[in-house]
Amino acid sequence: MRFKKGDPVIVVAAGPENAGTVGKAGVVVDDGALSGGDVAVKGIDHPVTEAIKGYRSYTPDQLRKA
Repeated sequence: MRFKKGDPVIVVAAGPENAGTVGKAGVVVDDGALSGGDVAVKGIDHPVTEAIKGYRSYTPDQLRKA
């Protein structure tokens, strides 16, 4: 499935680096074209955390359009 910037998504699976985020919703900020296929999603963490650590990234099969 191809995601576009601005698409609302829900996390349906997560690797160890994103443990505890399944079921959370966010918005796509990078469709994977710039990051080797991983889709960057904002809104998963608190805005301050995202400003410090950056956005979480997922493989396309770990996300579903909301």
